[in-house]
Amino acid sequence: MEENGKMVTQQYKGLETQFAQLSQQFTQMSQQQRTTNFQLGQLATTVGSMQNKGKFPSTTEPNPKEHCKAIELRSGTQYQGPQLPSEDDIEKETAEVEQEKEKDEVEEIEENEEIEPNQEDEEEKGLMKKKGKEVESSH
Repeated sequence: MEENGKMVTQQYKGLETQFAQLSQQFTQMSQQQRTTNFQLGQLATTVGSMQNKGKFPSTTEPNPKEHCKAIELRSGTQYQGPQLPSEDDIEKETAEVEQEKEKDEVEEIEENEEIEPNQEDEEEKGLMKKKGKEVESSH
């Protein structure tokens, strides 16, 4: 019986040692998991900052409702969106804008001619004055 008691005591001590080892391994694994989670968070932050700001990632998914015609709010109100101009409207508007620009340029040129006398006219007047003086001095 004493032998049985010694065996039980030895087995109990062996189990205590194994439990202590398992407990220590569990603690180490927990620490490694926390370290791994921290490193993964750092990696995610780094990758996120590397992407171009203001641009969407290259793995965008196409809109399943590509030809969406209206937006419905939770309240049930629908927004139809702005009416897009036709190509004819765009061409007409472009032509009108170009005509306005040309008209403004012509008006500006005409105003400048009225304000500033023509440089050639000034030169001719100067020559006429000189010739007039020469003609007077030779008489």
